Order: sequence, then C-alpha cells, then structure tokens
Amino acid sequence: MDIKLATENLRIERMGVFKQLEAQLDATAGRERSEEEKTVIARMDARIDEIDAAVVEMDTRYRRELEAGQLREAQSSLFGEARVEKKEQNDNDRIRAWLNGEHRGDFEVNIEGARREREALRRGASPDELRVMNYQTTSGSLVVPTMLSRTLYEYLEAGIAGFRIGASVVNTQTGEPIQFPTVGAHAIAAGSIPQGTAIAGTDPTFGRVQLDSYKYGQLVAVSSELVSDSAFDISAWLARDIGRGLARLIDTDLIVGVGTANPKGMTVLAGAGTTTPTTTGGSLITPTYEKLVDCVYSVNDAYRAEGAAWLMKDASAGILRKLRDGAGGTVGAVLWEPSLTNGIQGAQPDGLLGYPVFTDPNCATSGSNAKFLTFGNFSEYVIRTVGSPVIEKDASVYFASDQIAFRGKWRADGDHLDVSSLNQIIQNV
Repeated sequence: MDIKLATENLRIERMGVFKQLEAQLDATAGRERSEEEKTVIARMDARIDEIDAAVVEMDTRYRRELEAGQLREAQSSLFGEARVEKKEQNDNDRIRAWLNGEHRGDFEVNIEGARREREALRRGASPDELRVMNYQTTSGSLVVPTMLSRTLYEYLEAGIAGFRIGASVVNTQTGEPIQFPTVGAHAIAAGSIPQGTAIAGTDPTFGRVQLDSYKYGQLVAVSSELVSDSAFDISAWLARDIGRGLARLIDTDLIVGVGTANPKGMTVLAGAGTTTPTTTGGSLITPTYEKLVDCVYSVNDAYRAEGAAWLMKDASAGILRKLRDGAGGTVGAVLWEPSLTNGIQGAQPDGLLGYPVFTDPNCATSGSNAKFLTFGNFSEYVIRTVGSPVIEKDASVYFASDQIAFRGKWRADGDHLDVSSLNQIIQNV
C-alpha cells in the first residue's frame, strides 16, 4: 500500500466532509436545528474525527519509514553499506552474548547519537552534516547509532512531551544535585541622564533551582525460549517495551509532579509568575475565543515571539477543534488550524491562534476547576537526565517459571527557570 497516496486521499476526503459540515452549520445558524439536521452534523463530525485518527496513524508510519530509509541511505554513503550492517549485527550479537551471560554487568544504551541524528534529519541535514555530527573528536572515530538506540529514543521522544514541545534538556554523566540560576527580577537601566551625573540603575535579583536525579524503572519478564529464539528480535522488543514504560513514568512527573521526591511538573507552576491564570468564568465549560486570546496575551511578548505552544489533553483538543470564533463558539470561522503535514518529517503540528498544539495524556481533564490548557514558552522548563538508559537482566527472580526479568532504568528531574513563561486556562471558576 502506498502510504503517502492513501494519506492524501484521506485528506481530500476530510476537506470535502469539512466543507459539507461548514455549509450545513451556516445553513442552520441562528435557528434551532431539527433532529435530522443534528444527526447529519453529528455523522459528519464523527467522520472527520475518524479521518483525523487514520491520518495520524498513516503519518506516523510514513514518517518512520521515511526517516529509517533516509538514515540508512545517509549512513551507507558515509560509512559504507557493509560497515552499517556490521555495526548493527555486532550490536545484536552483543545483546545475545550479554543475554547468554558471556558479558557481565548492565547493558547501557547510548541514545545521544540517535537523538542528535533525528533532530538534524528533521531540520533537513545533509549527509555531510550527519558525518560531522557523528564524528567523535575525542576518539577520532565515526559513530553509527544502532537500531536499538534509535528505537529506544523514538519511544522515549514519543512518550515524553517535554522532548517534543521544546523544553531545555540537559544530560549529565553523574547524578549529584546541580544548581540552575534563575532571574527573579531583571535589571532596569536609567535613562535621560544629564551630563556629569552618575549613571544609576537597579541590580537584577537572582534565585536558583536544584535539579536532582530521580530513578525510574520498568520491570518486565519474558520466557527464556523467546529470548533464545533467533527469529525473535530481542533488541527491538527491549527498546519498545522498556522505552514505552520509562517514557510513561517519567512523563507523568514532568507534567504533574509536585516536586516532592519527584520533578516539578511543567503544568503545576504555570501561571504562578506575574500573571494570574485565565478563567472561563461562570458555568461555561468550553473556553471562548476571547478567553483563549486573553491567555495568549497574558504571557510576555518575549516568550510569545518564538517557540510558544499549547499543551493539553487529547480530549481537550477534541473540544477545541469544534470551537468557532462567534456566538459562544458555535458560529463563524473554526479556530483550529489543522496541519496537512502533521507527523511528517520537518512538519508542524496542528495550530490554535497561530501557535502549535501538543497533547499529552497526563494533562488535566476538562472539567470544573481544571487547569486544562497550558500556553507559553516551554524552553524555560529544564529536563535533566543522567547518562543513558540502562537495561539489566536477572534469571533468578522468575526461575520457577523459566522466565528472564529485564529492568530498564533511567534518572531524570525537571523544574522551571521562569514560571512567568507559561500560563493556563482554568475552567468554571
């Protein structure tokens, strides 16, 4: 199946259904709709949701296949096909040897090369740029990220919203606490100074946040027969299962952690700066166009100028997709800005009021007193990771059932450098 062609056909169908829906809404605006009209509108709305879900799935498949092919082609031109195959084969052999007890200790998966490679490729990097990026000046050798590291990072990136939304990521080799400076108040210069008068001004005030290294782990068990079966791709399975498990755990705390024995979540302190959260007011549950605009302009223009984005739950995105700019959100132009290339390399996600929208399952659910929409510049939120993810194994825990236990571990923390870079919309306050 041609994924690209199928996706384009779905998008064409969606555009047709969307135009029919707009025509139906315009034709029935300002009066009470009949039951038949309501049924027709609901059917078209449901079909649009079905197409959107199918397009997201197709885009994800296409992006993965495209990136895999481009990476393979670029690396083959840089290192030679034989060397790439040998590197990946050596990695699988190393995993098998480790599983068979030939190598002791933990199995550390270096994802840094995969992370840089994916970022550069999405920016349109050429093979020459990939060559420079993969060159280790300390050892003078070229590094070829393996499929294990690529797959593991892919699942970590997909599951941790901070990696996708532009949070600052710092990786350290050791896990001791580190201090990050914050600015409580910026310096203010003096102006219109007469000749011979001393120049005055105010000094900035500084604070600091401490980033620790909280440990996260994922424990899974698999039969020894499956591990020893040469037809079973053990490296891909480990990357998928452990990467997904670690991402879910870490992402929860990076979104809603309270900072006690875990990170301070990026949505917890949003709105705690110089501006107060925007409220929908009264009994209104769905935010209006005016409230969304209020939230955008409650964030300083320096943070709105570049890199600002929305963060919300999928269910909240479903509500906002139907919101219009007039009559309480029921008539007028649709506010949501669907991206025709969402999920494809180098593309932008859907937009709202000109800013990209990212979703995460750990964001608050729409409801009374819920802080369900977060807006601003997430680069002022720092994610600290320690080293690379580590995989451990133990055959003694499940000895009676002839299973092997695998445990993935990684350490991370997160905190705000400037809480005024983000604000929120609170419902029904």
